[in-house]
Amino acid sequence: MRAEDFRTQPLELEGWSVRLTSYLIGGQYLAEVEVESSGVTIARAMGQTQSVAESQAIETAVRRLTRTRRLDFDLTVGG
Repeated sequence: MRAEDFRTQPLELEGWSVRLTSYLIGGQYLAEVEVESSGVTIARAMGQTQSVAESQAIETAVRRLTRTRRLDFDLTVGG
């Protein structure tokens, strides 16, 4: 099998910079959302169309990122 109709786009979801990647493989579209800074995949979805797979992956990513706490670190000397 070979991936076809490959598309990637940067997005910002819940204050996080992420990358949405989608492609057709084996008659199904696969979409993944990953955090740009670390490359960690936070959501995947499959669908009959590219837009369905992408919207489901984004929906899952938003739900997960909403529950994720962000810690602010002060890395300055004496901070």
